[in-house]
Parts: sequence; structure tokens; C-alpha cells
Amino acid sequence: MKNDSISLINNKFTKYISVYDRGVSYGDGFFETMKWKVSNDNLPKVEFWNRHISRITKSCKVAKINIPDLTTLNNYKSKILKRAKKNNFKNGILKIIITRGSGGRGYRFERNMQPTVIFLSFPYKPYPSSFYRNGIKLEICNNFLSKNFFLKGLKHLNRMDSVLLADEIDNKGNFEGVVIDENDNVIEGMMSNIFFIKKKILYTPKINFFGIEGIMRQIILEKFSNLFDQIIVEPINKRKLANFDNVFISNSIMGVIPVNKIEKNNYRVSSLMTRINNELKNENFLELN
Repeated sequence: MKNDSISLINNKFTKYISVYDRGVSYGDGFFETMKWKVSNDNLPKVEFWNRHISRITKSCKVAKINIPDLTTLNNYKSKILKRAKKNNFKNGILKIIITRGSGGRGYRFERNMQPTVIFLSFPYKPYPSSFYRNGIKLEICNNFLSKNFFLKGLKHLNRMDSVLLADEIDNKGNFEGVVIDENDNVIEGMMSNIFFIKKKILYTPKINFFGIEGIMRQIILEKFSNLFDQIIVEPINKRKLANFDNVFISNSIMGVIPVNKIEKNNYRVSSLMTRINNELKNENFLELN
């Protein structure tokens, strides 16, 4: 099988890391996933690059992981995207993984450890157009996310919760599912943030102890506030799901996908979601870098 992915690890094109890497042993690190494209000036650039780098930098500082400076990260990005463009790709998905580095056995770590910095480029496979046109069906997941105030909102490598959620969703034959907490409050999707609309008021769950504060969530709350009369970030109990007119999910790869059904609750596909996705095709909007 042809493998179109490209791997750059600590500035070398290779697919191998040490078996002693703490990312492997403990999930000791963070990651970001974003889209890239060859822009109108014929250069490969990443959508919302500075926002993604800001978040992973914040994450590494929280966990006391030594992260390279921005110039180094920009150089790594340019190097792998030039290779991808040379291989005739015009767009793709860029993933960055930063681990604490390689060390011995045990949880304790040395303060001067050299991080492992991994850049991965994958081909971009568009989602079915029917998702955007007709919406998708969601079901509420049985599995929960682990509560962690220290790491809440950050994309750390401890993703076993998400792996089990993905398996549950696949077994039900669905594309995505709704994750709730022990109090039946909606948190997010397995791989997305979730939004609800009622009479032009936009609602989205507050990220307290669970979930990811997605970059696309950030974009929607900041840049599309003019589409709504009000934006409310608050706990949303699953008992309230029947009260909303529209629902959609988002992440940096899919953009915005409408939801037409959650369990027994039906929703209309709003033209607002089409407007958001159309704006996300505009290079001037994407903060390309």
C-alpha cells in the first residue's frame, strides 16, 4: 500500500524514534493537528498556524516540557511542507507532536531533557459533501472522558479515553458521537467541539474539567459572533437537547458540519453553517503562515 505521509523528526526525515521516548512510555507530550495548502502565492502555508503553535507552547510550559523556539518550529514546518509540495501535494494535514524526550524508567524527569519534535504531513481526504449539505446523526456515548483540571483544554498524548470513544462510535456505525460527563452535561464530540442554536443565540458547553478548547471553536466564538444575537458558554444538560433549533460540530480539519439528529431529537440544517464554511475557504480569513 502506498504511504503518502511524510515524517520529520528532530529535523531529519525518518519514521523512527527511541523506544525510551517518554511520549511512548507515558504519553508525556502534546500534539496539534491542522490543515495546510499551497496558497495563491504558490507557497505551502498552514491555516491558523500561530494559534496552534501558541496552544502547544502553552501546553508544554504547563507540563515543563522544553519546547524549541518559534524560529526552529517555523523552519521544521517549511522543510516538511516543501517536501510535500515537491511530492505534488497541493494540500494536506500537518500534525505536530512534541514529547519530553527520551529518558530512563520511572515517572520523574530531568529538567534539561531534549524534546522529541515530530512533524507529520498526511494527504487531505475531504469529508462527504452530503455531511455538509444534509447534516449527520449523532448518538450519546456511553463512555466518559477522564476529569483532569490540570490538563483540561489541552491536547495531550494521553488519548485512551478518545480511543475507546472512537471504538464505541464505530461499533454503532456513526461518524461522531456526543460525549457527556457523570452529571449528563454535554462536553464535546469525540473529535470535535459542539454548538447549539436557539433563535439566533449560539450556545456551546463550557470546558471545565474535560475536553479540548479547539482552535476552530476559538475561531467561531471570535470571528463569527456577528452571525448571532448572543453567544452563551455554559453547561448544557442532555435533557435540554430537544430545546434547540440547530446543532453543528467543528474542528480544524472538518470546519463546520451540521447535525440533523441526536438520539430522538431532530434539527434543521441552518444556512449559517454554509456561510461559516464558505468563509473558511477564503485565504484572507485563514491566517495562513
